[in-house]
Amino acid sequence: MQRIRKPENLIVDLSRTLVPGESSFSGDPPFLVLPWHQHNIHGFATQVLFLPEHAATHVDVPRHFFKDAWGVEAIALERFFGRARALDPERLPRPLEETLLRKLNVAEGDIVLFVGNPKLTEEDAQALLACGVKGVGVEAESIDEPPFPLHRLFLQAGVLIYENLTGVAHLVGKDILFFGFPLKISSATASPVRAVAVILPSEDASGLP
Repeated sequence: MQRIRKPENLIVDLSRTLVPGESSFSGDPPFLVLPWHQHNIHGFATQVLFLPEHAATHVDVPRHFFKDAWGVEAIALERFFGRARALDPERLPRPLEETLLRKLNVAEGDIVLFVGNPKLTEEDAQALLACGVKGVGVEAESIDEPPFPLHRLFLQAGVLIYENLTGVAHLVGKDILFFGFPLKISSATASPVRAVAVILPSEDASGLP
């Protein structure tokens, strides 16, 4: 995890490194890099990338499950950043309830990030939706398994899903801003992102004892 200290805040990299030959999700092709121009021939170097939409740390958008829904390029930029809360599912009673989440300072328009794989249920998802969150992120390669009920619930409601995050544990109990901007790809169902969090200089905002 790379940290860059600034006078009043701390930037935390939440992104996994894209490594050629690795596949982030079962059934997807691997990420490949093809050398194109070369220093010893052309005097400069370039590469061609074969990059699945859902490679490494990425954001899922509604078109992932709904054919006529928004693709990446159609979504307003403010949906991809904002105030965030990092939660450790090992420290939370389950199922999640709206009243509990609000005590943890989860508010409308927030992005909620979970440590590890929270194994959210549909009941958990409904509690998050009741709070009006605009994004949910997990460190697992997928927020759920077939038949993907959580993908459908969140994406149908316009809630963006971040998957394959890393380093979320460093953010629990902190007041943070999250940024996860995608590439502007026409009609894309997802996009790799450089996910980062900015820890703000404030009191513990987790609401946890």
